[in-house]
Amino acid sequence: MRKLENAYALIIGVDNKQEQDIFLKDAQAMYDVLTDETLCGYKKENITLLLDKEAITENIIGALDNYIQKIDENSSFLIFYSGHGGYHEGKSFLLPYLASSENLIFGKDLRAKLSEIKSKRMFVLFDCCHSGGFFDGKDETITLNISENNISRSSTLEGIAQEIDDEQGMVIMASSQVHERSWAQGGDDCSFFTASLMEAFKAEHLKHKHFLVDEYVRTVDTANYVFERTPEKYLAMKREKDPKGLEMREKIQMPYANLQMSADFAICFIPEELKHKVSVKKHLKINRDREDIISKSNDTPSWEREEGNNLLLFLHGFSGEAKDTFGNIPNMLQSDSNFDGWAMKPLGYAPVAQPKLGKDIWGAILDVDKIAGFLKTSIQNKFRKYDRIAIVAHSLGGLVAQKTILLLDDDSRNRISHLIMFGTPSNGIAPEVLDKQWNKKYSELSSEGEYIQSLRKEWKETFNNTYPFKLKVAASTEDEYVSLESCHKPFAQEHREFVDAKHLMMVKPKDDKDDAYSLILNTLTGSKFFNQYTNKEEINLVLGKYDNVIQKLLPNKDDLDKRGLTQLIFALEGLERKEEVYDILNNHRLKDNTDLMGIIGGRHKRDYLKTFSYKSFELSHKYYGKALEISVENEVDSQIYYHAINLAFLSIVSDPETGRGEMKKYANQALEAANKCDDSWKYATIAEANMYLGNLDTAKKFYIKASEGMGIREKLSMHTNAYAGYVALVNKENDEFTQFLREQLLG
Repeated sequence: MRKLENAYALIIGVDNKQEQDIFLKDAQAMYDVLTDETLCGYKKENITLLLDKEAITENIIGALDNYIQKIDENSSFLIFYSGHGGYHEGKSFLLPYLASSENLIFGKDLRAKLSEIKSKRMFVLFDCCHSGGFFDGKDETITLNISENNISRSSTLEGIAQEIDDEQGMVIMASSQVHERSWAQGGDDCSFFTASLMEAFKAEHLKHKHFLVDEYVRTVDTANYVFERTPEKYLAMKREKDPKGLEMREKIQMPYANLQMSADFAICFIPEELKHKVSVKKHLKINRDREDIISKSNDTPSWEREEGNNLLLFLHGFSGEAKDTFGNIPNMLQSDSNFDGWAMKPLGYAPVAQPKLGKDIWGAILDVDKIAGFLKTSIQNKFRKYDRIAIVAHSLGGLVAQKTILLLDDDSRNRISHLIMFGTPSNGIAPEVLDKQWNKKYSELSSEGEYIQSLRKEWKETFNNTYPFKLKVAASTEDEYVSLESCHKPFAQEHREFVDAKHLMMVKPKDDKDDAYSLILNTLTGSKFFNQYTNKEEINLVLGKYDNVIQKLLPNKDDLDKRGLTQLIFALEGLERKEEVYDILNNHRLKDNTDLMGIIGGRHKRDYLKTFSYKSFELSHKYYGKALEISVENEVDSQIYYHAINLAFLSIVSDPETGRGEMKKYANQALEAANKCDDSWKYATIAEANMYLGNLDTAKKFYIKASEGMGIREKLSMHTNAYAGYVALVNKENDEFTQFLREQLLG
């Protein structure tokens, strides 16, 4: 049987004469699963179990002192507490057996003890509660809320998790958020939270997988599973009791976790029965990757700044990471004397600790709630010393920010001074786009779905377009994922702005004149924001102000460059002035410029992928087709492969059933031309063409070659075509090949 040689645990269950014994059952269940040699594999001699009368302050502190002596930096340490917690005179505490005001275990004291333990892999679990007015005057009675056969533990936690969080490899989870209750079904062996943990430690979340990367249950998968499973158990209880009386989402039991993890470390062995699923090859690769991530997380210079009584908080989306998403913006702001009184921090998590879908463009709504809970608790506790807090958010980070602000109490909300959001899908995603582009994968983000509509309704009722903070929402005309309407529609004109660049690059400024940087700087300092790079004609096109574009550009059509001519053609198309479009394309000095046609085709292709408009598809196909025809006639191979591979992509994405013949024809044409060229983009074309032709191993080889030395913008473009094309081709959105694409092109 397997034994974890260097894993230690302290398990505490305190009932305090309540005679509910659910606390003791929780602790005993944790001990039993950890010591089971067919499951977790902890040595019994490495675990201290303290139940009720044994869980006095002296024994708890003594056990911690013992581990301080035993544990080295290569050990792992798990601490589990099931009982009561509370908040007294500004301090959070855990309640030992027969507690009085003299022997509480305060968060700051627990943190001091944990900081002496040398392990860099700590997993701290609280299934605890606070029952209201502990030690209010002379009343030291502890109460539980008991309703019929259901037990609830009224929880506030009030930041005890954050009081002990050192943000250096410690993962902390608690059974519920502030002002929520922790529940157990009467008659069950464990509370919902602990039962979910037990299932995770038994690898219930891994049993459906075809292969496992190694033989361990790890922290990130465990946290994600518990966040899903605990509310499910609560809802099942509510449905059984009153199917029509379900409470709102924000009132259900939602666990808390610190999300600024620096590592995804092993907690325990997977069950023996799953060992046959472990892939040795993948095991070696994934562990190497994890070691690299831990190293980067610890070694990357931090731009965080502590001084000042104002806080500028950067909140990234689910495709970025705390230290990197906003490029040089924090360092640029810190060099500006206007921000001498501002502390600056990221709120995020290491790349390995992404939400459950990995480094994808979107995350689940559960992740929005999870991170919003963490941010809310941080503002009310960890960041309570700051007089003002300004939030700069990107992508789904903006939804997190909005959700958080709605959850805050009035005092905390009044400390929010600014909210600046970039590329946030505040109005959700159109159902037809979810259906076709994302294969209904992110249905909860639908603009017509309950979550987005509920968020918008609550936001409107709370603020009615009058905000206690300064608000700016920025959209990009080049954003390939989030529509202008979704970014801007929920907010009045005065709050809307435009910036340059695609989705992932809009908050990575080139210099201090960049749109995104200027918007942040001017919003925080009160200066007027002037777009430096965003083309006004481009904005007018997106807004449908075609007359403005035509009025400015048509008189000078013969002197226009490629960009100007492209904008003029788009505007004329928008007003159905097709004859003038054909006249320009047939008679202009750039009429045979296939690069220009490719730009126009690409613009319509991006619009098609956002809206799935047949008109956009038709126009994209037309321009790529015309450009390919001219390129073949002039024997320009670099243009042939570019236009042919885009036509192959359009063929399969527009009609996965009948478009395969055209797809293969264009893929072969692109492959033949690319093999005659000598430029970096040819490898991406060779990879994509082989993917369409069913040669996945060859495709992988060339995607690896294509991504070498490429920037994120280029790799993102590769991923967009590869992912959408492959999903349309095989009708699978999450398999080994799509995982490869994410790791290689978005990792």
